[in-house]
Amino acid sequence: MKIRLSVGAGGIVIALLLSAIVTHALGVCVPIDIKPWSCPNSINLNSNGVVPVAILTTPSFDATTVDPTTVTFGPTYGGPGASPVHYAMEDVDMDGDMDMIFQFKVKETGIAPGATEAWINGQTYGGTPIAGVDDIRTVPPH
Repeated sequence: MKIRLSVGAGGIVIALLLSAIVTHALGVCVPIDIKPWSCPNSINLNSNGVVPVAILTTPSFDATTVDPTTVTFGPTYGGPGASPVHYAMEDVDMDGDMDMIFQFKVKETGIAPGATEAWINGQTYGGTPIAGVDDIRTVPPH
């Protein structure tokens, strides 16, 4: 599920209500970057390697609060996925704060040919659910 809002002056109340509903339903929506530094985010489903995925720190979310033992990466929100084989703190987006970057075995993600998005799911150390989504391109496509 992707939600993109364009709000005019008259729609601010509706946007705030939608934001509250989405935040309550999903926990905390976190910004992620699949395959940082590449575009498009191509994932070779025949690969025996790993795919890097970063959870980014923003003014409203601190990636260092994520409990890496709860994180999974896969094709759906809240669904099954791969557990990380490695994680580290790194300034992925070069903005001066620490982000958390993970590596997941491609073949364990459950991502199917033709998928157009992938999700990271997990919790903070405080137990708050987190989820983030980014666009992908699968190779081979079908």
